[in-house]
Amino acid sequence: MERDLYRIDDLLLRSAVWAALATALFAAGLVVVGLARGAPPSGADPGLAMLLRFALPLSMAVSASVGLLVAGIAMRRREKRSHAVWRLLEQNLELYVPDLVANSDLGREDVERTVRRLNNRGQGLWVWDRASDRVRDGRLESSYLHVEKCDVCHASISVRVPASLREIPGCPYCGDPIGIEHLRELKRDALAALREERGPKVARAPAAKRTRPFSLPLFLLLLVAFWPAAVVYAWWQWQGADCERPG
Repeated sequence: MERDLYRIDDLLLRSAVWAALATALFAAGLVVVGLARGAPPSGADPGLAMLLRFALPLSMAVSASVGLLVAGIAMRRREKRSHAVWRLLEQNLELYVPDLVANSDLGREDVERTVRRLNNRGQGLWVWDRASDRVRDGRLESSYLHVEKCDVCHASISVRVPASLREIPGCPYCGDPIGIEHLRELKRDALAALREERGPKVARAPAAKRTRPFSLPLFLLLLVAFWPAAVVYAWWQWQGADCERPG
């Protein structure tokens, strides 16, 4: 399974490397040209004199490399937090969000961002039940547990209960709710079966249609003309729809 959720962080980090290499080659070229021309009338080192002559464009190139690197690292850190949520969702298939937030460094915004991203990219269907504050695999919404006996009156019954346990019906004979412990046991079995499934037939959320697709030519143009604008453009794209891998 592809684990690259955002992809723009890769683009920024690669751009930072290429910008640093270009800056180094530019500086080396200036030194070579300075040495070829010889010492200036002031007697200063010819290579250093050429670097000082082009100090402004060199400083702008260095700042571009640093800026792209910082932005890329910031996005990579957020992606790692989303990966942590993703792993927990895959392992448990259902998460109680308050417990997750209280017992980890993850926040609700991390969970919400990850659920939205996974659904937008078609990586399963994850449902956030706002009433119970739980995020669960969409298969639990369409699966049912079959109860054949009432734990209270011990009558033989045939009741279907949603595997998410969002609704717990009563016994058709005594009217008492179906025993929650028995339902939880059945649910654990259902979760185990879902984890063992190969090629699950879970309804996949279709990849979101991008209303603002990422433009690599525009990003490169902004990078050359004014690199902060390229970073802002990448950030804007990252906050909205997914960015397809360039190329």
